[in-house]
Amino acid sequence: MERLVRRTRQNRTIGRIRCMALLLTLAILGFATVSHGAPSVSASLDARRFSVDQTATLTIIINDADGTIAELPSVDGLDFVKGGEFKQTQIVNWSSSSMKSFLFQVMALRPGPFTIPPIAITVDGKQLLTQAITFEVTPAAAGIPSLLNQQGGGIAPPSQSKIQTAGEKEQMAFLRISPVKEESYTGEVLPIEIKAYFRRGLRATLNSQPRLNGDGFVLTESKQEPVQTEEMVGNIPYSVLTWPGTLSGIKEGRHSVSVAIEATLLLPDNRRRSAPMGGDPFFGNDLFADFFNQQQVQEKKIQIVSKDMTLQVLSLPSEGKPADFSGAIGKFELQVKAQPTDVGPGDPITLTMTVAGTGNFDRVEAPVLSQAEGWKSYPPSAKFTPGGGLGQGEKVFEQAIIARSGDKTSIPSLSFSFFDPETKKYQTLHTDPIPLRHNKTEGSEKSENVSADDGAGATEGQGRPDVGAGKTMPQKSNGDQSGRSDAAASLLAPLHQQMGSLQQGFIPLISQTGFQMVVLILLLLLVAVTLFKIRARRLTSNPVLCRQREMARFLELRLREIKKAQEQGNSRDFLAICRRTIQEQLGLLWQTGPAAITLADLRQRLATDSELIALFATAESGAYVGNILSSQELAEYAGKLEHALRQLR
Repeated sequence: MERLVRRTRQNRTIGRIRCMALLLTLAILGFATVSHGAPSVSASLDARRFSVDQTATLTIIINDADGTIAELPSVDGLDFVKGGEFKQTQIVNWSSSSMKSFLFQVMALRPGPFTIPPIAITVDGKQLLTQAITFEVTPAAAGIPSLLNQQGGGIAPPSQSKIQTAGEKEQMAFLRISPVKEESYTGEVLPIEIKAYFRRGLRATLNSQPRLNGDGFVLTESKQEPVQTEEMVGNIPYSVLTWPGTLSGIKEGRHSVSVAIEATLLLPDNRRRSAPMGGDPFFGNDLFADFFNQQQVQEKKIQIVSKDMTLQVLSLPSEGKPADFSGAIGKFELQVKAQPTDVGPGDPITLTMTVAGTGNFDRVEAPVLSQAEGWKSYPPSAKFTPGGGLGQGEKVFEQAIIARSGDKTSIPSLSFSFFDPETKKYQTLHTDPIPLRHNKTEGSEKSENVSADDGAGATEGQGRPDVGAGKTMPQKSNGDQSGRSDAAASLLAPLHQQMGSLQQGFIPLISQTGFQMVVLILLLLLVAVTLFKIRARRLTSNPVLCRQREMARFLELRLREIKKAQEQGNSRDFLAICRRTIQEQLGLLWQTGPAAITLADLRQRLATDSELIALFATAESGAYVGNILSSQELAEYAGKLEHALRQLR
C-alpha cells in the first residue's frame, strides 16, 4: 500500500514538471514569434498657451526603435533644458511595442507666437522628422509681489513711466540710459543714469556691474549701491535698479556705445505637469515640493544690453584758448583766501583756492598768479570733495607764497580758465587783489629812527633815541660816522660771555657698543646652531656611527651597575647584569632583540676564540645555578668583560 501511494505521488510530480516545461516551451516560442511595428517619431507640447514666467514640457517619442536626437533646432526667444530619457516596452496578444521618450523644458524669454520646427531624429541609420509645433506665450500676470534679490534702497511707490523704448514692451528685462547728449567735447563729463528693468514677480540675481560696450568713451560708476524702485512701463509693473554714473569721451569722432549687465533669472515653474509615463521627470512627484512648501524654479543666465547710441565727440576749439587752460570743462566758480594778511619781511602766506561747480575735476589745476614777478611760490596741495550730484563737487588747493621784496602791498589777482560746453566758449575767472599790511619789527623801527636822526643831525643836530634808557643823548655833527656804527651795533645780537649747557649728540645705534655686543652674540648663537644641525645631520645620515654611540652609551650605564654589584659582593646580581649587558651590546650590533640572543647565537656568529662566549656561558650558568664568586674573581670577570665589550664594533 505504501509503495502504491509513493508511486502515485511520484507520477503527480513528474506530471507537474512536464506541464511546466511545456508551458515554458510555448512561452519561448511565443516570444520568438512576437511582431514589431514600424518605427515612428512624434513630438508634443503639453501646453499650447502659457505665460512668459512659466515653462512647458516638450516630449519627443520614438516608437518601436532606438534612436538619438542630434540637436534641437535654435529658435529665437526660446531656450530648451533637457530633463531626462525614459523607455517602456509592452506586449499585447503576442505583439510587442517599445517607446522611448525624451523630455525638455521650454522657457520663453519674451511673449508672442512661436513655432518649434521639425526635429531630426536618427533611427536605425535613417533620419526621421517630427511635426512642427506652434504655440503662444502670453505676458506674465501682474500683481505678484516683488522678489528681486538685490541689496539696496527700499521699494519706493510705483511711478508711471512716460518713456517707451521700441522693443521693450512686455520684455522680461531691459536696460535704459538717460539722459545722454548726442554731442560732447573730449574730456567733458556727461552725467547719466543706468536703469535695469526686471518684470515684477521675476526673481533675478546680478552677476556683474554695468559695463560699457564700445570704444571712444569711459564709463565711471558711483560707488554707492544701486537704488531699487518700481515703475510702470506700458501698464506692466517693473522692479528697477538705478546706477548713477558719468560718460567721458576720450577720442574724437562718432562712436556707437551701449551698456550691458550679466544676470541670472530664476523663472518660476508654476505649472508642473506629469510626464507621459506617469511621473515628473525632474523631481519624481510634486508631493516633495508641496511637502517642503518650495516653488520649482529654472535658472537662466542672460545678458541685458541697452539700445546702441551713436554719440559725437568734438575737439576743443583753438580760437580764444587761454594760456593757463588746463583742460577743465564745465561750469566753475573761484574763491581765494589768504592767511595771514599782516606779514613782515619774508613771512610766508598761505593761499586757499576753492574751485567749485560741475565738470571734469580731474583736469582742474590750481589757479595761477597773474603777476608772478616778485613772488616765490611753492607746489600746491589739492583735495577734492564730491558734491550731491554727478560731476559736482569742489577742489581746494593750498599754496604757500613769499614776497621777494618788502614793498608788496597786495597779493595780485589769480586767474582760472575753463571751457563752457553750453556757450561753447572759454571763460577766465579773476579774483580781486588781496591787500597786505606790513608789521615793522623793533629792529626795523630802530633802523628807521637811526636813519632819520642821522639825517636830521647832519642838518639840525637833533639827538637819536637811546636804546638802553629810551632817552635822547646830545650828539655832535662831526660824530656822524661813529653814530652810524653804534646804531648798527645795536641791531646785532650780543655775544655770550659763558658757555651754555652741553647736550650729548645723537649716536647711531650701529655705533653703540651694546648694540654691537648683542649682534656679536646673535652671530655666535647662529654659528653654534648651524654646527649643531650639521652634526645632527651627519649622525642621522651615518647609521654605523649612531649605532656605535648608542652602544657606548648603554655600555657606560651597565658598567656602573656592574661596578655597584661588584662592590656589594652579590654574585647572582653581578652575573645577571653581565649577561644582560652582553645581550644588549650584541643586540645593538646585530640589530635584533637582546632577549632573543642565546649562547648558541654567540657560538654561531662570533669567532671560536672570542672571550665573550666563555664570559656569557659563565654569566648564564651563575645566573641560574647561583655560583658564588670571590671579590678577586668578580674584579677579574668585570675587567675581562669590559675589555671584550669595548672591542665590539
